[in-house]
Amino acid sequence: MDYGKLGLRVGLEIHQQISSGTKLFCRCPIKKSEEFPIEIRRKQRAVPGELGDVDPAALQEFLKNKVFIYKASTESSCLVETDEDPPKELNEKALRTAIQMCKLLHCHILDEVHVMRKTVVDGSAVSGFQRTALIGIGGYVEGAFGKIEIKTVTIEEDSATPIAKGDGHVEYRLDRLGIPLIEIATDSSISSPQMAKEVAEHIGLLLRSTDVMRGIGTIRQDVNISIENGARIEIKGFQELDKIPRVVENEVNRQLGLLEIKEELKKRGFRAVKTAPVDVTKIFANTKSNSMRKAIDNHGLVFALLLPKFAGLLKKQCGDRTFGKELSNYAAAYGLGIIHSDEETGKYGLGWEFNALKKERKQGQEDLILITAGYSKANMENALSLIINRCNQCTAGVPEETRSADGEGSKYARPLPGSGRLYPESDVPPIRITKELRSVETPKTLMEKQDEHIKTLTGRGMKESVAKAVTAYKNLRGDEVKTIEEFSKKYRNVDPNVVAKMIIEMPKEIKTRFKLDPSTITRETQTTILNELNKGTIPPDSVLFILVDHLTGQTLGNAISKYRTLTDAELRRIIKKVVEKNKGQKESALMGIIMKEVRGKASGEKISKILREML
Repeated sequence: MDYGKLGLRVGLEIHQQISSGTKLFCRCPIKKSEEFPIEIRRKQRAVPGELGDVDPAALQEFLKNKVFIYKASTESSCLVETDEDPPKELNEKALRTAIQMCKLLHCHILDEVHVMRKTVVDGSAVSGFQRTALIGIGGYVEGAFGKIEIKTVTIEEDSATPIAKGDGHVEYRLDRLGIPLIEIATDSSISSPQMAKEVAEHIGLLLRSTDVMRGIGTIRQDVNISIENGARIEIKGFQELDKIPRVVENEVNRQLGLLEIKEELKKRGFRAVKTAPVDVTKIFANTKSNSMRKAIDNHGLVFALLLPKFAGLLKKQCGDRTFGKELSNYAAAYGLGIIHSDEETGKYGLGWEFNALKKERKQGQEDLILITAGYSKANMENALSLIINRCNQCTAGVPEETRSADGEGSKYARPLPGSGRLYPESDVPPIRITKELRSVETPKTLMEKQDEHIKTLTGRGMKESVAKAVTAYKNLRGDEVKTIEEFSKKYRNVDPNVVAKMIIEMPKEIKTRFKLDPSTITRETQTTILNELNKGTIPPDSVLFILVDHLTGQTLGNAISKYRTLTDAELRRIIKKVVEKNKGQKESALMGIIMKEVRGKASGEKISKILREML
């Protein structure tokens, strides 16, 4: 895709836990507890901020009417986390680390730090708010990607960890709540998916140059994405850098699909959904559908909603999922699901019921009906009201919202928060940034250390590309360095970084993520895979999955053939089939469908070129 022509703008918010010994506003040690003998139950409500406005994101969470159950241990939590004790002074070690990051990012450090409360009523903070403080502004980060502005550096409390969800309740553990986080926010001048990954990686290396925590879950990235005529979307919850480009690409396709829906509704003369949800439980009294039968037999209700002019649009591809799946995520915010008339209702055993609904609701040829079943009338009305609001927003194209990372795409979470969520923290006095604090020394960065290491290795005769791959990892054994160097000399068409990842990184991921024993990977297996990479018959992204499939019982040959790079002829056949099956769809939507089908077996550039030729 031509991201410049599309007007792609991406901004990052990177959150990193600080290794400060104790939490931000209490002296509890940073420790992962194994047992939680204390249980607390709370409900939360949305309240006006400093300017008297109620934040829309907080209001939506309040309307879900959930009970929050908190599990705690006195070894890792105290009364500060449960909002029964006032906060202690801000952790000075965490503050010093934040000041170091401000210096590394060339930020202006504020003269005085004021702690604010940020309304959060999804249950992740017992008090209903998160404490946050602005430390630095107006910096920049510079690398091969160019120069990107750093808008803010803040220090804040980490949230509680969700561990279980049920009907009307969410359960959290409190050992993570209150751990200090540095939050770094860039401007929106990042202009491509790959660039977003490179900037995040560069900032991550700067963070790891300071005294921060390491390991899975200690760093998270939120990505803000928009295109011309689209809207700013915040996608939360990335822990893997490699996923960022794909999710950005998917969001671009999603917004392009929504803009196409906008144009189609305009052609059909759609104005707004004016119909209200209706109780249609009586139509389902004798239903043969197992899921509906269960709801009816347990005194559940079925509500229906008529969406004028929406027939066929819920099948429209928006990124990696249909618009129907998009709407189902809005219902899922209230723990509900939907079934609609764009689907094959017969497969649910609901053909007769939808025919009856068509007559009763006077469904026209261009109209659509959707249903939901549940046990709380208020919950169902709130969910369907959210769907009505979302459908009405189709006239604008793309609504601003917060979404959660979900595979290679994202799903709706809540509206974008506004400035009304912030108000002053009256329990923590302002902190003067003294000359002594301001003079904190900055450490040597990992990039500087890496450059020194590369010079040492190349001075001993190692090829620079191999030296760079080796220095990406710490504490390498001599045999690992020797193996990487040997393989890189033998397989000259393979990126040395891929070789290094296969030797160092993939065995760890296989053990932690897939719960398999990597010690059974033989040198013969590695050389066979490298031979295929060297010939270009498999893509680099496939190596991990080939190893996983082989370790779970597949022969190496079968695992390799499963991920072979598609020939041009094979790729053309797949693209032609998708085009013929989805006649009338625009290029962006077709691209999304094809990428989903052939992911990892052909480059996006090649797919785009062939698709344009066919169109």
